[in-house]
Amino acid sequence: MIKNKPTYLIKKLLGIACCFLFSSISSSILAQTPLSLDSCLHMAAWHNKVIRQAHLEVDKAQQTKNQALSYYFPQISGYAMGYHALQPILEIGIDDIGNADARNLLNFLYSKLGPTLGIDNHLSMFQYGYQVGVSALQPIYMGGKIVTGNQLAQIGIEAAQLQSKVTTRDVLQQVEESYWLVAGLTSKQATLQSGIALLDTLENIVKTAVEAGLALEKDLLQVELKRSEMNRTHIQLTNGILLAKRALCLSIGMEYTDSIQVEQPTLLMDIPLQDTLVQNSPEAQLLALQVKAAQLQHRMALSEALPHIALGASYGYGNYQANFLDHGFGSDTGNGTLFVSVSVPLTAWWETSHKLRKQALAIEQAQLQQAHTDQLLQMRTTQALNGMNEALLMADEYEKAVEIAQRNHHLTLSSYQAGSSTIAELLEAQTALLKAQNDLTDAIIAYRVQARKYLHYHYNP
Repeated sequence: MIKNKPTYLIKKLLGIACCFLFSSISSSILAQTPLSLDSCLHMAAWHNKVIRQAHLEVDKAQQTKNQALSYYFPQISGYAMGYHALQPILEIGIDDIGNADARNLLNFLYSKLGPTLGIDNHLSMFQYGYQVGVSALQPIYMGGKIVTGNQLAQIGIEAAQLQSKVTTRDVLQQVEESYWLVAGLTSKQATLQSGIALLDTLENIVKTAVEAGLALEKDLLQVELKRSEMNRTHIQLTNGILLAKRALCLSIGMEYTDSIQVEQPTLLMDIPLQDTLVQNSPEAQLLALQVKAAQLQHRMALSEALPHIALGASYGYGNYQANFLDHGFGSDTGNGTLFVSVSVPLTAWWETSHKLRKQALAIEQAQLQQAHTDQLLQMRTTQALNGMNEALLMADEYEKAVEIAQRNHHLTLSSYQAGSSTIAELLEAQTALLKAQNDLTDAIIAYRVQARKYLHYHYNP
């Protein structure tokens, strides 16, 4: 307890220190250009790896559609084959004939005519040869499988695009939360640094007062304990800021640097509160596509039991060794064919009937999930709106709390200067003011986060 009133010098020093109490931004921060929230969201939209992966999924779905589209056109294939056997595959001579009379007759005829005509006394074929050709198969009717497959591929593109929107929205939400985390911790650190600066001044004043016999030594010890507590908090805030900055840089695709700064949080934000159908959200549209896809899968299962009709054509050219022909079979000539293929799965109906029942159950499941999720989406949107309104009301209350804490600190300081309050009471008032300002920062950030969440959920991005 102070025995006498502090001197005029003590009062003047305390008054000067209070003028700089709890400044929100230090001079080193003012010297740098802070990152804006819009710039971070823009960088994340272009450089975030999760968002880029979602875009690639859209490209993959487009390639699947292109692949399905190719089934409308003829399937053309070419082939080539060649062989050379150690011995002719087919070889038979006159002596191999079992009937003796026929064998003797043929030997007699060959002895008279064979050498003259240049005919061998045995038949040799297929020791070597080759065959080349091309074929084309044009589907005419495949039970609706090709048309349904293309429709499913188109749904895949739309689903990938919607999922990309959902992914982008969620990532940007995380980026904004990381941004405000850095902003909040930085704001709290600046507030703490101002409090530490005031406490340092107060410590020097009390130390002078103790040396002059105007204050007790325990007052100085209380100030030093408070200074140690603030130092520990400062260390925690510094480490938290470094981690938060790393997370922000990672999410926006920016090379990490601990010198980056962000704008300080404010309540200024234009929120258009309009009624929008929850069915317009990408999640609801995805569920609608899921129902449609299940219906197409049902049709795809049915196509497997329907007739398949295709028109084909082929052309081949080849040459196969034959010793009784000058140029072998097929030499210098080709042959073509036209054909129609009709396939009727006679025994597939039993299996297909079970597939159809299974797909019917899948359609019912998709419809139930759609109805259930629509309710969840509506509840989520309402929850985001309530959270935003609650955070706004809390911010208003904390603004009042800061004003009250500032008034209480001022009165306690005046009482301490007058000798009617202790140093413990002054430190407690300072702690209450610090807490009120930090609570206000948290409320403002909570409002910004909830407002962005409401906008993301309530409107189709």
